[in-house]
Amino acid sequence: MFSYSRFKHDWKLSAFPIEVEESGNYRVYARGERIPVYTCRISDYPFNRWWPGFQRPVEQSCKVSYVNLVSDEDVELEVESLTKSIDGRVMLKPYSKKVVPEKRDGKLKFTLKENGAYVLEIDDYHGLLYIFNNKPVVCEEPEKVSYYFGRGVHFPGKITLKSNESVYVDKDALVYGCIYAENAENIRIFGNGIFDDSGEERFSQHCYEPYANGNFKLYDCSNVSVEGVGFMNSAIWCINLFHCKDVLLDRINVFGQWRYNTDGVDVVNCQDVLIKGSFIHSFDDTVTVKGIDRYCRTDNRRIRIEGCVLWCDWGKTCEIGLETSADEYDDIVFYDCDILRGGNTACDIQNGDYARVKNIRFENIRLELESFYTGCQLQKSDDGKYSNKDEMEVAGVLSIRNKRFRESYAFLNLGESKSKITLGDERYASVTDIKLKDIFVYCDEKILEKLGTKCLKVKMKNFIPTSRMDGVTVEGLYLNGKKVSREDVDIVLDKVDESAINIY
Repeated sequence: MFSYSRFKHDWKLSAFPIEVEESGNYRVYARGERIPVYTCRISDYPFNRWWPGFQRPVEQSCKVSYVNLVSDEDVELEVESLTKSIDGRVMLKPYSKKVVPEKRDGKLKFTLKENGAYVLEIDDYHGLLYIFNNKPVVCEEPEKVSYYFGRGVHFPGKITLKSNESVYVDKDALVYGCIYAENAENIRIFGNGIFDDSGEERFSQHCYEPYANGNFKLYDCSNVSVEGVGFMNSAIWCINLFHCKDVLLDRINVFGQWRYNTDGVDVVNCQDVLIKGSFIHSFDDTVTVKGIDRYCRTDNRRIRIEGCVLWCDWGKTCEIGLETSADEYDDIVFYDCDILRGGNTACDIQNGDYARVKNIRFENIRLELESFYTGCQLQKSDDGKYSNKDEMEVAGVLSIRNKRFRESYAFLNLGESKSKITLGDERYASVTDIKLKDIFVYCDEKILEKLGTKCLKVKMKNFIPTSRMDGVTVEGLYLNGKKVSREDVDIVLDKVDESAINIY
């Protein structure tokens, strides 16, 4: 079957129906039929700021487009660009899918043979087109669903779920609202529609508390499944899992994020979490595993991110920390993922509190570096302007640090650490047994001409003399298909022994 989302507000009592904005940048045709193309916003450039008491100005964002397809068969598409010439550089990402548009009759023509998320760019990421080719998720028993959102535009606001409740979002449903649960079990959210959090206003510095919700926020929940749905325009961290266990995020789409601190997925003191087949484009950090004081007696264990397409505008993509208030981080795997943009670091460990971080795996990761990605910059005043537009940003492959979290974020007034491992113990803020295997980096010609293989960056810094930082292995690092050696890589080790890392 093949279908697509059409968002139409048809409340009969209103003389002023909501018009969901359609794109002026693209026309898209599926099997010869013109289909709706909608708009959302992303960050115009990587310009971030500590929370100043008000939300990020919309002028720092730009409009992009998206189509929401649902299919279980090949989909033939034609895309007509209305604002950019297709004579320029055309990119359909991730590159690993090997879908190359054909330029014919003034249009871009291609066939999608796999479900998943794709991004079409012409010359650069401004004015991009998200193409979500979703696997169908149907509701066979609507009468058993706690919250059923059928065709149309809905305005529920904050949906607070209890144990054994579920939410279904039809492919033609655009839901202006967010989901929240606390101390609940057996929760299911499913469908092919989209949640939009643009109606929520943030007014507090803190991300840990429910002062602002974001797209999806859970505390102390178990046996949770989220399947197929999209989340956009979050007010704060997008997907929040605090002290949860047995959680599945399956083929979700996180996109259209541009407001302050919009991390993609934050996994905080959790166990048995699987994120698979998902698309996560965050403004801030993309997937990060954290530990906070409230839950410091619960370790982060058995967390797997698999088969995802990831995009970080500002910050880190696959991240441990910076908050690491837990005894241990163990058995955490990032596997078979495409990184369309790595922020400043693709694979990152920041042990900012006291945890023993060990047995972390980054395997079969494909990182795309583009010369039109510009440098991250921190906004320091209300009238500050982004000045890095001419600076090329090249995301690091790996960074490992244990800089103190409480020193960096003193303004949060967190108080003393509740650590059970004390300074002087070699386990304190230690990082051991870290493995990267089969890391494939794509680099365009401009980066290659400027940096050569030194565009492959690896950094390790130990801020605590008594802490262990060793046992880091990189097995198989490739640049544009060619395997490189340790001598080819830009390695910076600060207060770390040369033997702490092996690259072969």
